[in-house]
Order: sequence, then C-alpha cells, then structure tokens
Amino acid sequence: MDKSDSQTSKRLLSAEELAAFAQQFALTVKTGIPLSEAVMLLRDDADTGAAKKLLGDILEKLDAGGTLADALRGTGVFPVYMTQMVEIGESSGRLDTVLDSLHRYYEREDNISKSAKSAATYPAIMLVVLVVIIVILVTKVLPIFNRVFQMLGSEMSPLAQGAMQVGNAISSASAILVAVIVVIAVVLIIMRLTKKGRAALGSLGQRLFKTLSDRMAAAKFASAMSLMLASGLDTSRSIALTLPLMTHPGMHAKIEELEKSSEAGGSFTEGVVRTKIFTGMQARMLALGYKSGNLDTVMEQIADDYEQEVDDRLDGLISVIEPTMVAVLCVIVGLILLSAILPLLGIMSSIM
Repeated sequence: MDKSDSQTSKRLLSAEELAAFAQQFALTVKTGIPLSEAVMLLRDDADTGAAKKLLGDILEKLDAGGTLADALRGTGVFPVYMTQMVEIGESSGRLDTVLDSLHRYYEREDNISKSAKSAATYPAIMLVVLVVIIVILVTKVLPIFNRVFQMLGSEMSPLAQGAMQVGNAISSASAILVAVIVVIAVVLIIMRLTKKGRAALGSLGQRLFKTLSDRMAAAKFASAMSLMLASGLDTSRSIALTLPLMTHPGMHAKIEELEKSSEAGGSFTEGVVRTKIFTGMQARMLALGYKSGNLDTVMEQIADDYEQEVDDRLDGLISVIEPTMVAVLCVIVGLILLSAILPLLGIMSSIM
C-alpha cells in the first residue's frame, strides 16, 4: 500500500476536533510564536497519545521546512477544505484570521450535527421502548389472561385474541426477528463507515425532512462563504471553493448556477436572488453588505440565523414527536388491556 492509500484510509477528524484544533492554533499564531514552537507547546500539553502523535507528525514536517498547510495535508486526517483555507491564510498573511474563521465554521458544523443527531436519537429510543412494551404485552401478559378465561370457561375478545396470535407469531419467529434486527444494525453501521453509505443515509434524511435539510444546507453555504470572504477571497473564488462542500443536491445545483452567473460577470447578490439560495430579506442584507464592504459579516449573521432556525425546528420536531409517541403507546396498550380486562370483569361480576 502506498502513502496516498494509507492516508485515505485514515479517519478524518470530526468537526468538534477540527474546531478545537483551529482555536488552539489561532491562539498561538496571534501571540507571534513561531509555528514549530507553537506546535511543540501544543504537543506537550496534549491529553491523549493520539493527539501527541498527530502534533508530532505536524512538527516533524514543519521542522523539515514545510508549510503548515503541507504539514496538515501530510497527516491525512484533515479535510481538503481546511488545508486549502490554511494555505490561503499562509499565502495572504492572514493565517490567524483564517484559523479563527475555521474555528467558528467547524464549531457551527458541530452544533448543527449534534442537534440533528439528538433529534434523531430520541424518537428512535422512544420507538424501541414502544415496540418492547407492546411485544412484552402480547407475548407474556395476554397468554396469562387467556389461561384465566379458559379456567372460567370463556374466551377473550376478538381484539385480544388477535393481539395474542400476533404475540405467538412473534415468539415462534423470535430467532428470525433477532437475526433481521442484527443484520439491519450491521448494515446501518457499515453504511455510516463508508462514504457512499453516508451519502445514501443523508439523501434519505433530505427526502424525509426536506425543509430542515434545506435550512441546514443554506447554513453551511453561508458559513463557508463567510469564512472565504473573511480570508480575503473575492466572491467568485469563494463560490468555487464552497461548491465541493455542498452535499445537498438542491443546494449544489443552485450554487453551480450561481457560479456560472458569477463567471459570466453577473452580480453576486442578483445571482443569490435568482437562484433562491436565501430569502428576499437576506438577499437585501447581502446587497447592503456588498455595498458597505461587510459581505463576510452579513454572511456570518445569516449562518447564525439559519443555525438558530435549525435548532428551533429540531426542538419543535422533538416536542411534537414525544407526546405523539407517548399517546400512541397509551392508546395501543390501553386498547389491548381493556379488551382483555373488561370481559374478565363482566365474568367476575356475573359470578358474584
């Protein structure tokens, strides 16, 4: 296996790790400490062996006369976007500004990612609890009621009998069901570990939660553009570097159209309005920011607004899903139990 193959097999650092790395480097660069000495200090202060090794590899490349961008690129664990931006920062003499912007960018990415995972995890746990309770009810509790009815010379209601038959089918096919669940879990884990699998899961999520997915894509675009513009790049170059980051098909197509418009000499703000990347109000804010030379600041504000909107939508989604699933659980369990208990109470009252 050659060097490039070994690097591509490495796990890229998470957004949280990248944000922390950029923040630490930004602080050391601002103090005026030479990069090699700054990396040495960070390596000595690292908490884990993996972090010490990573910083040691970077230090080795810096001592050999390489740039920070080359050193990061050589480790194979930093995304191309970050290494490109660091290279731009070094060549323009604005490395501290770029690192600060990278810190905010990856911190925003991490916050959105954690919010999305939290929104998906809670309903999944609730669904598992719902299924477990119902399975226990139809496989363990209803057979007890059935024996009681048989002792009394009667039988349960059709609803309870149907639920018990489902429970018997589940019990007889329990090994197959467990095997299916394990296979599904393994497939999901494998998909999460592969690029194509993550893309497929992401595409499914985009279709299921289109509005939320659109807002997250807009937030990512605004955040990336803010970073590019703050690093001293013009709008055309910023669009070109941002385009490969957009995995959302709809947003990718819009930015491609915006890039073509920009290359043809069209206005950036007019292109944003025509492609409907942002709302009309945000487009007007961009126009004002463009005229005043504060386009990067306006982009960062738009990214913050979208991040807040995503958080609010996720919180609203959870607030709807939680009582809905609890209500569904109560209704299903209540119907099953009442279909067994009410006839039993009728029999007991007639005996007494």
